[in-house]
Amino acid sequence: MRLLRSLEEFLYELVGWLVFYPRTFWRILWHPGAIARYTRLELAQERDRQFTETISPVLMLVLSVILVHAMELALHRSLPSYTSPVGRLLLGSEEGLLLTRSAAFCVFALGAALNTQRQNREAVTRDTLREPFSIQAFLVCPFVVLLGAGEQLARVAGAHLAGTVLMVAATVWYIAARVIAYRALTHAGWLVSTAMVLAWFVTTALVLVLALWLLLL
Repeated sequence: MRLLRSLEEFLYELVGWLVFYPRTFWRILWHPGAIARYTRLELAQERDRQFTETISPVLMLVLSVILVHAMELALHRSLPSYTSPVGRLLLGSEEGLLLTRSAAFCVFALGAALNTQRQNREAVTRDTLREPFSIQAFLVCPFVVLLGAGEQLARVAGAHLAGTVLMVAATVWYIAARVIAYRALTHAGWLVSTAMVLAWFVTTALVLVLALWLLLL
């Protein structure tokens, strides 16, 4: 009976994802400032009452990574091959690839969250980090999906330009969304917010690329 109840809960949760994932995705895509304020309000409530109208931020990010991976499977993309043991561990299997991608995009959310705390002059603790990280985990989801879709499209014959445009658009949207969300919570100026977000985005991307390159040598 416990197994049946667990199965029932899992199936209900799975069906719920089909409803709430696209709903949450569009809210983030079109209203990044509103989703930042919504996340702050939700985290102020009791845990069992949080995010009842959406999917929780970290789960939303993981599902976005899985969705991109599903695109690759649908297009019959083969796994990359690496000679190094670390490369095979991180990217040589379906599970490793999903975990590595999830961790990589979490780094973007973490970097933005730490920057927010630095600007607010807050001490970094488990409690204080939860809110900015949850907001940034939401914001990175459309970036994950659009960037992944653009990458897959760029590999299709005759669609390289369209894929490149989509990847550039995903990056521009992500930077703009972070600026809008930061201003919605702090009321900082456009110039200061844009310069700060750009600096941290470039820094995080360079650190991430360098770390992966060193690991895969």
